[in-house]
Amino acid sequence: MLELMRKHARNWIMKVLLAIIIIVFIFYFGSMTGRQKADAIATVDGKIITYMEYEKEYRNLIDLYNRRSGGHLTEDMLKTLNLKQQALDKLVYKTILMKKAQDLKIKVTDEEVRSFISSLPTFQRNGVFDDRMYQQMLRYNKMTPEDFENEQRKSILIMKLEDLLQDGIHVSDQEVNSFYEAQTEKINIAFLRLRGQDFEGKVQASTSDLEKYMKEHSADFRSPEQIQVKYLSFPAQDYVAKVIVPEEEVAEFYSSRKQQWTKAGKTLPLSSVRDEIVTELKHSRAMRLAYGEAKKARDTIYQQENFEAYATAHRLPVAGTDFFTAKNPPEAFRQIPDFAKTVFSLQKDEISNVISSEKGYYLLRAAAKKAAFTPELKVVEKEVRQRYSAQEGSRLAKQEADTILARLKKGDKLANIGKEKNLKLEETGLFLPTAPAPKIGTSSLIMKTLFQLSAKKPYGEEVIFINGDYLLVEFRERAQSDRQIQPEQREQLKKVYLDLKRNEVIQAWMEESKSALIKEGKLKISKDVKDL
Repeated sequence: MLELMRKHARNWIMKVLLAIIIIVFIFYFGSMTGRQKADAIATVDGKIITYMEYEKEYRNLIDLYNRRSGGHLTEDMLKTLNLKQQALDKLVYKTILMKKAQDLKIKVTDEEVRSFISSLPTFQRNGVFDDRMYQQMLRYNKMTPEDFENEQRKSILIMKLEDLLQDGIHVSDQEVNSFYEAQTEKINIAFLRLRGQDFEGKVQASTSDLEKYMKEHSADFRSPEQIQVKYLSFPAQDYVAKVIVPEEEVAEFYSSRKQQWTKAGKTLPLSSVRDEIVTELKHSRAMRLAYGEAKKARDTIYQQENFEAYATAHRLPVAGTDFFTAKNPPEAFRQIPDFAKTVFSLQKDEISNVISSEKGYYLLRAAAKKAAFTPELKVVEKEVRQRYSAQEGSRLAKQEADTILARLKKGDKLANIGKEKNLKLEETGLFLPTAPAPKIGTSSLIMKTLFQLSAKKPYGEEVIFINGDYLLVEFRERAQSDRQIQPEQREQLKKVYLDLKRNEVIQAWMEESKSALIKEGKLKISKDVKDL
């Protein structure tokens, strides 16, 4: 039946039948709301956050940091930045703010939206809003005016709420002085370091311990689903030679984007940026031609089931991959949004829709698949034992660190405990608390602790966990800065500290609201970030 429908899909009778089937599917299998719920990664007071929203936010963050790094964003940098968690947190916080704004009946008028958009330099020509430029920019970015204006309305709504929450915050001269001293005053601390690996030798693991650990962490040892694909490429570069860009279009593009080539009030002449504009316009047109060819190929192959035959007939090389997992796709596809989700939804020999990248388009066919499985303990026992020992070693190190902290609070000295426990007592030497601590590193907890330490309060309130180690710190000395705050610095520091206080108020309110929603069961995270 499906084969018959594919082969005759262009027949008008078959199209009518397909339309009827589609209608039945819509009413029988549920509405879009049901699909959204199935694809939800979080729910905030009834508002669903979908995977599509998360993926868009995640890609935006990658683009942002990639621009900041000059296009040199690496996999290690991605892990360090933890952009997946950032993207999810940002969506959750934005949804909380939107809900609160609605509860407070904060409104944004159409006039406010128009005024805000009109004030954006991107849409201005000679300091005046240009509607033609506005429409061109939206078309270029594939957005409708309605979608763009709705996004700006949300942004204005959130800004109004933030202004309301931050109302009344001010900074005194004493706070500015203290802030300046904190930036310029150096500190020296002593510390003991407890490493989990130093306690691993005390760990005795039975077979039952390992089996229990493996069961609790089965996802860590599960061999994930793998897929092997064949694909056709339609790179835009192959179609550039077919594109001719009229001079009037070059001039119009230059006129609508002058701010792109304006620095310090001076605009580069068209002649000096013409080649750059032609290259961009050619690439854009070539991408459209490449998409047309990819779409035509997809429609033909889908109906005739002739992937290799089509490639041969049109002299398209068929490329292939080795088996790969969702978390480790081939290099060529790693920057494509939703790639893993798309390709792993394919059944064997099924062809994908047209997949886009920055440089062109692809058609993929699932050549082979390997199902996920969990190996027996004897197969991965060495790895399980190593992980179990590392976990238990870290637990024992933390237990020992907590015991030492309790003794410090009762009056014992760090040096005496170090000798007793045969732990090396180290010092950082004088350094700025805002800089990484020598021999230690940096974290928000250690910075917070450093600002709290003094001769009267030599020990922190918590054990510091950093880079896998547990630290106990002791105040030694502070070196007063002999630099005086200058008048021009005072106003600048006041502004910086005011921004910090305002952000702190927002963050505190957000965390309080998030905790309250979790307690009330109104905030639910459906998927772990590591699975996204």
